[in-house]
Amino acid sequence: MFRRALTVVAVVAGIGSALAPAALAESSPETVDFVAEEGAYPFGGQSGHWVAGPDHEVMIREHDNVLKVDADANNGFDYFALEFTGPDGAALQPGAYDHAGGAHILAISAGLGCTDDYSAFTISRIERDGGQLVALDATFEQRCSGPDHPAFRGSVHFER
Repeated sequence: MFRRALTVVAVVAGIGSALAPAALAESSPETVDFVAEEGAYPFGGQSGHWVAGPDHEVMIREHDNVLKVDADANNGFDYFALEFTGPDGAALQPGAYDHAGGAHILAISAGLGCTDDYSAFTISRIERDGGQLVALDATFEQRCSGPDHPAFRGSVHFER
């Protein structure tokens, strides 16, 4: 009986591991595309297309109604973080958000940050399952210190 139970466990484990790569292949990796105009604090002229994988780490998640994007390259030497919040800390939904309406983007790069921002972002798709973020498509524009200052623009994609 004990030997039969071990055989069943081994077969179930084998089936599970055989299906896991197929499930992972169906999801698309986290990506972030960005362009910073020269002088856009704290990003200053950087641009890129970063896809989660061996060369870039891109993590997109949601915690306490704050959408968080962490991205790095070159073993962490190129790093930035973005935090998107809606008006009054409300949960983000599809739609357009801006600084005047109470939305906010916290932007950090190379240890420098901008909290005095003039920002706008659009969420074209956001999906949750059991309170966990499972899909996101968003675009953003962030300007530090003034509405006429150089911009940091981009898009974020995530699907589990």
